[in-house]
Amino acid sequence: MCSTIVSEDLDFIENELNFSDKISLFFLLYGHRNPQYLLQTLAVISKNLSEETHLLQDWISYVKDKWQSELLEALVIIQANLCLLKSGFDDVELKEQFLPFIAELATFVNPVLKSLYLLCEKLDDTITGKLHDYFKRDNGLVVQDRMHFELVLLDLICQGAVKLGCKKTGEQCDLLVLVAAFKTLDLYDLADFCKNIANNFNKGLTVNPNQSDNAKSATAFQQTPESKRQQFEDTPSDAYIISNQNAGIVLIINQFTFYRETNPELAELLPLKPLCNRRGTEVDKLALLNLFSAFGYDLIETDNVPHVEILKQVENAVVQMRASHRSLVVCLLSHGQEGKVYGSNSIPVSVKAIEQAMAAEKLTGKPKLLFVQACQGSDLQSAVEIPRLEHDGPSAEKTASVYVDFLVAWSTVPGFASVRHIEKGSWFVQELCLKLRQLHVKDHLMDILTAVINDVSSKRGYGNECMVPIIKSTLRKKLYFEPLKDK
Repeated sequence: MCSTIVSEDLDFIENELNFSDKISLFFLLYGHRNPQYLLQTLAVISKNLSEETHLLQDWISYVKDKWQSELLEALVIIQANLCLLKSGFDDVELKEQFLPFIAELATFVNPVLKSLYLLCEKLDDTITGKLHDYFKRDNGLVVQDRMHFELVLLDLICQGAVKLGCKKTGEQCDLLVLVAAFKTLDLYDLADFCKNIANNFNKGLTVNPNQSDNAKSATAFQQTPESKRQQFEDTPSDAYIISNQNAGIVLIINQFTFYRETNPELAELLPLKPLCNRRGTEVDKLALLNLFSAFGYDLIETDNVPHVEILKQVENAVVQMRASHRSLVVCLLSHGQEGKVYGSNSIPVSVKAIEQAMAAEKLTGKPKLLFVQACQGSDLQSAVEIPRLEHDGPSAEKTASVYVDFLVAWSTVPGFASVRHIEKGSWFVQELCLKLRQLHVKDHLMDILTAVINDVSSKRGYGNECMVPIIKSTLRKKLYFEPLKDK
């Protein structure tokens, strides 16, 4: 994996991004340096989206040093996972390093701009349009774009209505104009979010001018190896302990391409419409591989297997389990129906049958974890077409685990589609990997999955669609993972 970016990489990275991601990236990089130039440049780019741009080359002229780290952090924050992978970086390691979803923490990018970007991610198209109209009426916006709130913020920064603040000069952050707008629209949670952005920034100006608020906050998230070991040693004895010396086996079945089974005896099982390729699934697979290898699991990965082969792969993983292994993990990444996942030949397999294959007598008393990234139906929370999001499915039997020491985690509740970004991976798998890395030292698996449900359910797609993962567990004890192996 790469460790840094060179200037020759900049044009490739920039033009791997779609227009929305370019806006987000340059908002983070230019917003406190030259917002007026950025606004004008983006207005020109929007008129010819197919033309290559070279804004990153211009940007590095503003940055004296450490531009590589600032750019990497910005790419991680906007979740440009596929771009990072194509550039040779381990996006999972970068997420650990930069903590992209913790608003008050920023190492190289401007912390207020990072928080404002995360604010933009909370907005759907309807709210963005209402905010655009509000500020156009009260602040005379020049921005015509009603879809990207970052552009509205840039205009407000240029006007001086939004003040980012400056640690070096002691200038405070002022977001009162945003707070007032959200209160006017009865969006009090977002008003409080803006208050917290300003308070977190300004607090460092008065408490200790020689230390940034980011640096103080970061120490709260740092743990020494000794403290991690002590935390783990304090784990109660009535728990599953997944040691990274003999964690077990993880099987990842990743379905990317699909074809129509030609056996006439199976024709009635085929979905009505052909299944499309699952773009973005390779990002999920790599995130799972990196995570579970760091937990000490032996890895088995397989791509694009027909329905019969799915069960054979699970049975083979069970055969390879040794007496010393602590657990078995199976991850299914595919299209699906309610209670079923599709083989690459477009024939569904019952998840209950997969559970039965995992419920071997030799694994009695050992945790068996099954993670399913697939639809459980075709319904979406919104009828609006999704520009860069897809769902994993084209709907009918219910299934539930009745076996002890089992945990089955679906990316979405029965009857609904599961959202997957075609470049950044699925909401569920990406949050699952992130939360396991962040919380495994102090929390057990069910608490971590609760955090995953909370974060996934709060996400909104471009058309305001949402999803809620569902967990079914017969685990008899709390399950803890040992701290990740040293890299």
